Amino acid sequence: MSDQTRRVARAIPRAFLLLALLSASGCSSLAYYSQAVSGQLSLLMKRRPIADVISDPATPPEVRDKLSLALDARRFAREFGLPVGDSHATYADLGRTFVVWNVFAAPEFSVRLESHCFPVAGCVTYRGYFSEDAARQAADDARREGFDVYLGGVAAYSTLGWFDDPVLNTFIARSDARFVGLLFHELAHKAVYIKGDTTFNESFATTVERAALARWLAARGDETGYERYVAVEARRQAVVRLILGARQSLDALYQTDLSADDMRKAKQGVFDDLRARYAALGEGYPYAAWMAGELNNAKLGTVAEYHGWVPAFTVLLADSDGEMGDFLARVEALARLDKAARDARLSDLSNRAAAPPPS
Repeated sequence: MSDQTRRVARAIPRAFLLLALLSASGCSSLAYYSQAVSGQLSLLMKRRPIADVISDPATPPEVRDKLSLALDARRFAREFGLPVGDSHATYADLGRTFVVWNVFAAPEFSVRLESHCFPVAGCVTYRGYFSEDAARQAADDARREGFDVYLGGVAAYSTLGWFDDPVLNTFIARSDARFVGLLFHELAHKAVYIKGDTTFNESFATTVERAALARWLAARGDETGYERYVAVEARRQAVVRLILGARQSLDALYQTDLSADDMRKAKQGVFDDLRARYAALGEGYPYAAWMAGELNNAKLGTVAEYHGWVPAFTVLLADSDGEMGDFLARVEALARLDKAARDARLSDLSNRAAAPPPS
């Protein structure tokens, strides 16, 4: 039996256990869960050890270089204090642009994303599909129900240690920094994950991604790459602040007693103002295509999920003097709090991040 066959054989029982848990959860969408399990199994069956792919003469040079980079990033992540295990030691070419497509939905007059609960991952603010057609059908169904909807392709995701996640072709073409940063982000989910708190999970992983990537670039002596990374991140955060500000304005708007028609006009006004503020930043800022598309509650909500608590976690990391072990211990302590106490603590940390420095 080959190593690949052994890996798939070990994964199949877990996959069917997952399907059994989902089937027993009382949810009616067994077809949805079946596609999730079959999609995951199909991905696992395509995995090959990175060492084998690198040594294969048929492997394109650009893929070989990226996979060598992945092995270097794994070594660094382990030294940095992230739980690497056997994650990202294999490679899978799925033959498509994205691994899954996520559907997000929010009520017309609410910034709150609809939540979907699963036995393993807990409650999350999206539904993921291995088929783009199925995702588009789900998005159309949600629109017909009156929801604001956003559908986005996803390059990678974490199975939270249930399986040994591979490097995928869906993000192999990224720049070296974005490629390695994504690996760090997904590994962070293995370190700390709270069922039912997407903003906590994604903001934490984004903070780890930035810290690890900055240190990785510095360790490689890539001063130019580091300076470029800092400049790009500064621009990205400028746009994120605009988006989060617009979302706060919408939240305040939806608390008023305006009529539905007046509410829609005011809502559109917030989006128009967001685009104008973005345009005023000038050329070269990220999110250009994102801003050019339809804006709605669900779309803005996806940015909040990944960045909402980043300032808080950044302060917490500074309190740990950048030492990952101490930082993870502080985050784990936060994770043990109930959500109300946890959010209050994160809010206090965010206020510290926004406060002017002492004179």
